[in-house]
Amino acid sequence: MRLKFALLTAALICVSTQAALADRIDGTWCSTDGKSVSVDGPRVVTSRGNAVNANYDRHHIDYVIPAGEPDEGGIFQADQLNDNQIRVILIGADGKPKSEAEIWTPCKPVS
Repeated sequence: MRLKFALLTAALICVSTQAALADRIDGTWCSTDGKSVSVDGPRVVTSRGNAVNANYDRHHIDYVIPAGEPDEGGIFQADQLNDNQIRVILIGADGKPKSEAEIWTPCKPVS
């Protein structure tokens, strides 16, 4: 009986750990107009291939937009809404939002 309980407990721990790992902002996200951002912890790669360090939380990133990119010097801010959506807001170098928030989704693999 104890063995069955131990195995059940171990199985539940494995399942709950896998669910928690899927619930992160990490991954590659795309906008409807072709922009993208790849998040791997605090390391982010922009649409133009620039690698930057971001302020990172499991469900949030923000970073200063690097030189040579549209809106350089501004802030790219993204919050994970669920496993399939992030809300992106661009804040200009003047501290004001550049546009309405956009919803981005995971990028589709190219075949």
